Amino acid sequence: MKLYSNITILFCIWILSVLIVFYSGFFLFPNNGSVSVNFIERLGNWDGGHYINIAKLGYIDNSQYAFFPLYPLLIKLVSQITGSYLIAGLFISITSSFFAMHLLFKLVSQDFGKSIGTKTVVAFLIFPTSFFLLTTYSEGLFLLLVVLTFYFLRQKKLLLATIICALASATRLAGLAIFLALLFEVQISSGINRKNWYVLFGALGFILYCFYLYTKTSDPFYFITAEASWQRFITVPGFSFWETIKALVNNGFLNKDYFNAFLELTFSIFGLGMSLRVFRFLPASFGIYALISIFLPIFSSSLTSIPRFILPIFPIFILLAFSKNQNVLFFYQLISIMLLSVFSILYINGYWVS
Repeated sequence: MKLYSNITILFCIWILSVLIVFYSGFFLFPNNGSVSVNFIERLGNWDGGHYINIAKLGYIDNSQYAFFPLYPLLIKLVSQITGSYLIAGLFISITSSFFAMHLLFKLVSQDFGKSIGTKTVVAFLIFPTSFFLLTTYSEGLFLLLVVLTFYFLRQKKLLLATIICALASATRLAGLAIFLALLFEVQISSGINRKNWYVLFGALGFILYCFYLYTKTSDPFYFITAEASWQRFITVPGFSFWETIKALVNNGFLNKDYFNAFLELTFSIFGLGMSLRVFRFLPASFGIYALISIFLPIFSSSLTSIPRFILPIFPIFILLAFSKNQNVLFFYQLISIMLLSVFSILYINGYWVS
């Protein structure tokens, strides 16, 4: 795989900047009292701790079935080399993110030029929740698999695209979005036939996880039940928006719950609006992936974590790179960097971010 010096430099600047904010926040701001006193261990806060525990012990609690298996499985494998589950998780996340940025640049540059490719990477790296790529969360791995699927699809290497898509479907539920995008692209280009029928196995990772859940709980979709432990369940479309708006009305302007609800609603509107615009400016398969990815959390009972769920929806950042309005770009960059700094400080000190 070819690496690009400009993307490597951008990635190094970004990772150094986020680590400086992390480290400054670690020393200068109070923590919530329930996190480790060790700086490195704090990079495994919240969901990261569950991924690490699953890697160590397997699914010992039914609520953990909400976490798909590929990332903790890789942590377990890499830990045999690193001797540490935490370091293994961080290595996978950072390495995956590094290669994902290069692939994203290459994918975008092929169709829209290197300038748009670079702007896309910049827009992505300064997004408020990009710091999750430096933690033991599955965002980095999932992003790499998604971009790699589209890259192989662009190169018409359907078998490789199918294999990577299957891995993505074993990483997060949103892997089904990339699977449907893959099927759509194949269908409109050549149709699903005897030569490419194997694309139907693009959801194999998801299917195998469902089979595993069936053997453990007698419910192949138990991951949906497990989500209830994290205050998330399937409901009618719009319910989560209504509940968030009620939270805005019922809480004072300076209340923490008001702040959280405002951010969740703002990011949801941003993500949904941009995903719809993808169909106008980018290939339809990009739009299918983006729209289904944003619909999955919006159709649940809560908009919690929406800022993080938007992160792997890379077509949104291509659209941002298209913008020629300097005022819009400056506003996005200013707000994103500010929120990225605030969110990073909150996360490293054990406060819930997304």
